[in-house]
This record gives sequence, C-alpha cells and structure tokens, in this order.
Amino acid sequence: MIVEEGLVKIYAPAINIKGPGKAGDIFYNRAMVINRDTTIFLLSNLKVKYALDGLAATGVRGIRMIKECNVSTVINDINPKAVEVIKRNAELNGIETKITNRDVNSLMAEERFDYIDIDPFGSPAAFIDMGLRSGRILGITATDTATLGGRNRKARRRYLVDIATPPHYTHEIGIRVLLGYVGRMAARFDLGIEPIFSMWHGHFYRIYIRVKRGVSNAKRTLEKIGMCEYGGPLWLDSLHDFSYLEEAKLPSWLPSYEKLKKYIELWKGEKFFLFHHLPTISSYLKKSTPPINRVIEYLRELGYEAYRTHFSPEGVKTNAPRDIIEKIILED
Repeated sequence: MIVEEGLVKIYAPAINIKGPGKAGDIFYNRAMVINRDTTIFLLSNLKVKYALDGLAATGVRGIRMIKECNVSTVINDINPKAVEVIKRNAELNGIETKITNRDVNSLMAEERFDYIDIDPFGSPAAFIDMGLRSGRILGITATDTATLGGRNRKARRRYLVDIATPPHYTHEIGIRVLLGYVGRMAARFDLGIEPIFSMWHGHFYRIYIRVKRGVSNAKRTLEKIGMCEYGGPLWLDSLHDFSYLEEAKLPSWLPSYEKLKKYIELWKGEKFFLFHHLPTISSYLKKSTPPINRVIEYLRELGYEAYRTHFSPEGVKTNAPRDIIEKIILED
C-alpha cells in the first residue's frame, strides 16, 4: 500500500494504526506521524548537514529529512528486508541517499553525524552510548513508558533508578528519568547534554538533546541530575530550551501542525519541576476541583507565574507554593 506523509509517499508492507506495533515487524506506524513531525520541526530550524536515521524500518523519517529539510541522511536498518523497502521508497520519492544494512551501534562507532535519530521498539538504552559519542544532536524515542514512569520493576535494572510515582506524575517523571539516564551515560565520556524539547504523546516519550563535549559540560550536566521525593536519580532541570521554542517556526504543512502548535504553546510554560495536580489537592481538602483556568488566573493576579502542562489537563506549573494553591481551592 502507498501512503502519503508530509511531502513524501511511502510503500508500506503493513500499517499499524495504534501503539508501538511488534518488534521485528516492517510496518508504517500511523500513530508515530506526530513523532516524525517533531523531527522535521527540529531540523527545519537548525543547521544540520549530515544525519543518520539509524533504525529506519520503511525509511519514512529519513526520506522526509532529506526531502523536507534538505539534510544529507544515511538511512539504516539491520533487517535486510527493511533495506529493500527503504530502497523502494527512496526510488518512489526520487531521491538518492546512502542506505546501509548495519548494526546501528557499529555504524555510529565508525562515523560522526550532526544529527542522529534513535527510534527503536521499546527501550533506547542499548543505543545511547554510541549515539552520544557519534552525534552532535540526538532525537530519542522510548516506548517503554511503563518502565520509565516507574510502573514496573525494570526501571532499576534498565535505567539504574528507583522510582515510586503517583499516577498523575508518571509521564513527567518518565521523561525526567530518560533525560537523567542519558545525562549520566554522557558524563562517563566527559560529555554533557542540553534538552531542546521533550514530549509525551500517547504510547511514547520523545526527547531532543544537544551533546556538549568537555569535562565542564559533563559536570554541569551531573549537577542537574538528582533525587526527588519519588526517587531517582532523574533530570531536575528544564525539559526544554525556551529560547528555541520562542524563535523556532513550525512548518504549516506538517500533518500534525494543529496538534504540535498546541504542544509548543504548552511547552513554553513548563518552566518548573513537576506540577500541582488540582484533583489530588482538592480531594485532600475535601473540596470540588475548580476550573484550571480560574486557578491560573488567581495565581497570576497574586503575582505568580502559572501555566498549563502537556503532562496533565488538570495540572498547573507554577512557582507558587502548595499552600497558596490550597487557599485558592478552599476559597473558590
């Protein structure tokens, strides 16, 4: 079947509509269009000359990187059947590019890239070390959200953390665990990281980071990783580069333009560590939950910063202490 995404056409041996699919399958995942659109959003706003789509499957992301962002891209997959599909799709879109049938870690060990995309089935942990050493900017997907959010015991073994997370904090904690893990792995090689933007959507987490070389950057990164009341270690600093979000332009032709536009506005307000979950506080106070916009308005009238968050429709990011939130709820 031929499907269209962005400015490209893709031959898809199989199509997956929801969720991450199955390991080893070669399929076009319609649920990941917004994930790939974030890559185009990133590359459209940064100077990137040489990139790697390391776990390419049908090659749709790498082909879009070439055609929509004019970035010279190596498209790789370890599965020879996937490579045949990628070649067919490159021809379908009239592009010439380097297509390889390699273990992505061995490929990253041999070459350096301005941008590397790591989009595996499940955990990206096995690809982090070589990605950090090979790439200047990394885009990383994780679909093992239950593990990262502390909802199963694999977190301690896979990401070297001990987490006990309330349900409403699962996804912010999950992204912070992922960033913290990548940062700790980077420091082992005298590298540091800086998030560009971070996203939870449905069944996946997605982070984009700059890799910064040097001991001082490694030390600076470790200073941003630590424990919180729910465990750790995890990333305690900003999830986004706010100057990037203010200046970057979102291409209007992206398939998920309207959704991403809303995400970007929410990301701009995610300035603080975790958020206040209004239903939880209201339940503790034995009060009904007030409308979130009203709480934000009251907080701003009191001189605090207050914003919504993409991690919860009922969460408020603010520099106000909890007792101020409680007072607003009690008096509402």
